[in-house]
Formats: sequence, structure tokens, C-alpha cells
Amino acid sequence: MQNFYEATVTRQPYPQLTGTIDTQVCIVGGGLAGLCTALGLVERGVRDVVVLDGERVGFGASGRNGGFVFGGYSLDNADLLRTLGRDEGRRLYRLTVDAVDLIRARIARYGIDCDIVDEGVMLANWFDDPSRLDGVRTLMKQEFNVDWEPVATDALRARLKTRRYYGGLFEPNAFHFHPLKYVLGVAAAASRGGARVYERSAALGIAREGAGYVVRTAQ
Repeated sequence: MQNFYEATVTRQPYPQLTGTIDTQVCIVGGGLAGLCTALGLVERGVRDVVVLDGERVGFGASGRNGGFVFGGYSLDNADLLRTLGRDEGRRLYRLTVDAVDLIRARIARYGIDCDIVDEGVMLANWFDDPSRLDGVRTLMKQEFNVDWEPVATDALRARLKTRRYYGGLFEPNAFHFHPLKYVLGVAAAASRGGARVYERSAALGIAREGAGYVVRTAQ
């Protein structure tokens, strides 16, 4: 499927798996989760790693999302605390902040050219109700020790050249990048480290065999 991200990258093709191979670790899926797992293993000295993808690396949501990188989950942070409790909610949020730092560090370490703009992100307020921002800012500061900077309505409108928004909050520890370029960069880094990446090699079945597993592909 052609999209802006796909139209603005130069891909390094990976082979299709044919025949039978052995590996210590087989990862199914060549998106962010699979490739970052492969790279993490390589970084820890586990180099006998195979990644299988049914399409091409970064074909799915990993390579065609908004490209904003910042802490938190799709679940609202207040709901995160209510659902899991303060200690566990804070711990999980901290993991996402660590992930932001890890992505930034890997971009630098492996020289991944992904059009990064590391200047924070703005959370704009759609509604003429400052309390919506005040409550969020207070929660982040008190519960997560994160101070999102308030931006006045006039200042935000001047910056964005629109009167649609009513102020906002600025999160400095955040950035934007080209998601597909980042995915391809992670794949290249894992491959250079010894991982074997295969495209057009969908996993059709997984079966236990002795002390290991057999992952079956079409070829």
C-alpha cells in the first residue's frame, strides 16, 4: 500500500525464507515490537535471531503511524492510576518515559536517519475551558513528577496560525520522526548485529518439537 511514508523511503530488501534453518530465537512479525526485540537481543549478545514478516518490514501500523514519540498509553493517565493503583500506574508510566529515552539513544547510536525533530510536542486544547488543561497538568505534576508547561491561548494561536485552539500544554521530553524510516533503521541495525530478517515469509504455524519449536512458513 502506497502512502506518504512508503513514498519517501528507500528500502533495503530482505530475502524470502526458503528451506529449513535453525535459530536460537524466532520472532514473528517485523514491526516495531519484533524488530526492537531482535535489536535488544543483539545488544545483549544473543545474535542467533530470526525475524519473520509476512509482508515487508514496517508494513503495518509500525510504519504508518503519526510519528509522535512521548510517554504514556492510549489509556488516559488518570484512568491508568485508577485501574492499576498509584504504585503500578507510576511504574508503568515510567517505563514509557524510559522507552522515549531508549528510542532517542538508538537513533543516535546507530545513526538512524528518520527526520527526527526533537523539540517537544504540544497538547492543544480544543475547548474554551482552561480547567481541562489545569487538571491534566496538576495530575502529571503530582503523580508522575512531570511538569508540562502551560501555553497561553494567544501564544498558541500565533504559533499555529489558527484560532481553533484555546491554549495548550508543552511536553519537552517528546519528539516527532518518520516512523517507517525508524523501523527500517532498527531492522538494519539488528541485521548488522547478526539477526536474520526475512520478508514475504509469513509464519503459518507453530508446533512444539522436542525441547524447541518448529515455525512453519510457505516455503
